[in-house]
Amino acid sequence: MNKIKAGLLVTLTALAFVYALMATIHIARAQSQAPWTDEEVANGIRREDIVRYAFSGQKMNLTFLYVLEADCSAIDGWEFEIIKQPEHGIAEFKSHTGFAYFPKSNVRFKCNEQKVEGQMLTYKAEKGYKGPDSFTYLMISPGGLAWERTYRLNVRTLPATNSRPKQKDA
Repeated sequence: MNKIKAGLLVTLTALAFVYALMATIHIARAQSQAPWTDEEVANGIRREDIVRYAFSGQKMNLTFLYVLEADCSAIDGWEFEIIKQPEHGIAEFKSHTGFAYFPKSNVRFKCNEQKVEGQMLTYKAEKGYKGPDSFTYLMISPGGLAWERTYRLNVRTLPATNSRPKQKDA
């Protein structure tokens, strides 16, 4: 019986750790809000697919990555790495300073009022390319849990003219 209780305690402790990590990390709006499955916890990795549209030859900012404590200070020890480069473009991380985004229900909501340091994930498709492209990056926490995100991009050519509707003068 003690082994069962000890095993349950270890499992609950691991789940609490994962929950705490998920509460401390905010990856723009792309982060999944669903709780980790038992399999993800056991394997230490969560895999996610993200679909976006891109224009050939145009650099785009995909997501601003930052990890903050409740007092808005940065949490050290996180690593970001592109593990599969796109075949028809370039993906990279660049140091970036910007405003955090947390919903009002998050204890870090007050962090939205100040700029924070982080990494901007960018993508630029080859000029003239049209079609599918993809790349994968890995985000590893100081505790060893990882998020593997694959961006699947639908690359289009930039329209020759601006087809947006005209704005009426106010």
